[in-house]
Amino acid sequence: MPSRTFIAKSEKTASGCKAAKNRITFLLCSNASGARMLKPLIINKALHPRALKGIHLAELPVHFMANKKAWVTSAVFTTWSNDCFVPEVEKYMTEMGLPFKVLLIVDYAPGHLFLQHLNVQAVFLPPNTTSLVQPLDQGIIANLKRHYVKLTLSYILKKLENDGISLIEVWKKFSILDCINHAIAAVAQIKQHTLNSYWKAIWPECVINRNVTENTSTLSSEIIALTHNISGEGFVTFRENDLVEMIKDKTVNDSDIFNNLTDYEDGQEEPDSMTADMQGSSFATNLKSIFIK
Repeated sequence: MPSRTFIAKSEKTASGCKAAKNRITFLLCSNASGARMLKPLIINKALHPRALKGIHLAELPVHFMANKKAWVTSAVFTTWSNDCFVPEVEKYMTEMGLPFKVLLIVDYAPGHLFLQHLNVQAVFLPPNTTSLVQPLDQGIIANLKRHYVKLTLSYILKKLENDGISLIEVWKKFSILDCINHAIAAVAQIKQHTLNSYWKAIWPECVINRNVTENTSTLSSEIIALTHNISGEGFVTFRENDLVEMIKDKTVNDSDIFNNLTDYEDGQEEPDSMTADMQGSSFATNLKSIFIK
């Protein structure tokens, strides 16, 4: 939700409105060709939130895990590696008629342990190079955020028009299930050539067409139009610079990640600045990204 909107300002005081307190981490994994994006992992604070009552977690379009800070701990990463990454990649390689032998490139973070598997070689990016060479951080994450924002704003506008309820009421009803559905739909919007093109900084030889990227200007214009149609304080004046600010990641270096995650695994509280948030219409800072090639 745009920070300058009335609803964003009143979230903390609006009765029953807890959107700003909902935090998740979204872990992504793609191969270099862009032909395959693995089933995403969502880490929530609660394993069985009310919005998922009656839904078997295995039936969700994401892998779903939980801990009290919604953080990628070593236990979470190990479980994801063994129970999600390995079987899904092995199946994909079999379907492609290729031997199961892959390289997993991982962000530098203490929660990302070396994967122990005969057919998987895991390597870390050098410290503090994520923003420079990590493919997902070169534009894929920003593209995903834009699609997510557009889908969420479309959801809000549809609710306002069809259900005859206020914007605050719409926001109160926005749940982790809506978040999951919008996130998965956003992932599906990312084209193969977009995924592939952003590997040019780390593996330029694999990029088929370096000049082809997603048309973010059109997507941004559609988002701005939606905010104006929603109307109200903070929406009618919404512009491109507001969208950029809305989806911009805060700068966090690797020593910060190490220190905060170490504190968390030692049982201490983790500062809010180190928590990956999804507050309705935006992913926040530490969208953890894992990928294969």
